[in-house]
Order: sequence, then C-alpha cells, then structure tokens
Amino acid sequence: MATLCRTWTPVRPIQKASRRVRKTVQARATAEGGGTEEEEGFERRLASLKGKTRPGEGAKAAKRKAKKERGSVENTYDFSNEVIYYEGGPSTGDVATNVALGFTLVWLPLTLASIGRKLFLKYKITDKRVNVISESPFAQSEDDIPYGNVADVVTVGRGVGLWGDMVITCKDGKKVELRSLDKFLEIKAYILEQVEKAKVAKEEGRSKGF
Repeated sequence: MATLCRTWTPVRPIQKASRRVRKTVQARATAEGGGTEEEEGFERRLASLKGKTRPGEGAKAAKRKAKKERGSVENTYDFSNEVIYYEGGPSTGDVATNVALGFTLVWLPLTLASIGRKLFLKYKITDKRVNVISESPFAQSEDDIPYGNVADVVTVGRGVGLWGDMVITCKDGKKVELRSLDKFLEIKAYILEQVEKAKVAKEEGRSKGF
C-alpha cells in the first residue's frame, strides 16, 4: 500500500513576502514621482531664467513702450498749429528760496532737488495739450496730455502763493506733476477752460455723426 506525502506551505511567510513586494512597488512609485517633481521644478526654473532680461534691456523696453505710447497719442490727437500759452521751467523763486536755506544740512536735499528741477524740467501749455519734458540724465521722459484726456487738475500753493505744484490726473488714471509752477492758478484756470472746450467739441462731433 502506497503512502501519500503532502507538502504544507506555511501561510505567514507568503504574507510577509507579499508585503515586501508591495512595499518595494510603493517605494519605486514614490521614487518615480519624486523624479517627476524634480523634472517639473527644473523646467520651471529654466522657464524663469529664459524670462529674465539682460542688464539694460528692461530700460530699453520701457523707452520703446513710452515712444510707442507717445506715437499713439500723436496719431489720435492733432497738435499741429497749436498756440503756446505758457512755456518755461520751474519757478526761479523756488530755487532762490531753497538755495538761501541750503546752508543747513536738513534743507540741503531740498535745495539740490529744486536745482535739479530747474535744470531738467520743461513745461509747455498750449491750446491743445500740456507737455512735460524731463531731461534728467537719470530718467528722461516726455508726457503729452491732450485736454480730452484730462480728468482732474489739483494745485497746491508754495512760497506764499507765488508759485505752486500741479497734479493732472488723466482719464486712464495716470498722474503727471508740474512742480514749482509760476502763475499756477492762472494756468489751472486756462487748462480747465480748454478741457471744457474739448468736451464741447467732442459732443458736437458726436451729434454731427448722427
């Protein structure tokens, strides 16, 4: 009579082996995911480096943008045959006062600022626009403000009312300053008068269009 031999495999070793396999698979998945995150981080850093500009390129881009904006204004508004109402720089009285007080160290920065304004700022008010030119070696700019684009004009008197500062707010939110302006109240009244004329002309143009 033949004897049957049976082999019994313990259950616990199999379970332990399956757990080891599962942990190995999870570890590989985690490692692969980490590599993907590292690759994504590298791509982001590479994109940010590509987006950076070289020294001087930002200033050149800003100048090109300003020139383009001035060109669009000139194309929209006609400044030909304009009549000049006022042309000049900041008040001489402002410079004289600040120079007289410049012997103190506290007032010296204000004195230097007033001298810089007198040297580098030019104002021109015509019957069609307000023009502000800065010829400073550190920041050169030119702002043309057509009266049709003026939203508000605010002035503050300086030097016992002999000169004053003016801030013109454009309809797009831009603010342009005219510092130490002679006859600032008269100039403000003239600008507001031209703003009203521009509004009337615009309304008449609309009515003719209909």
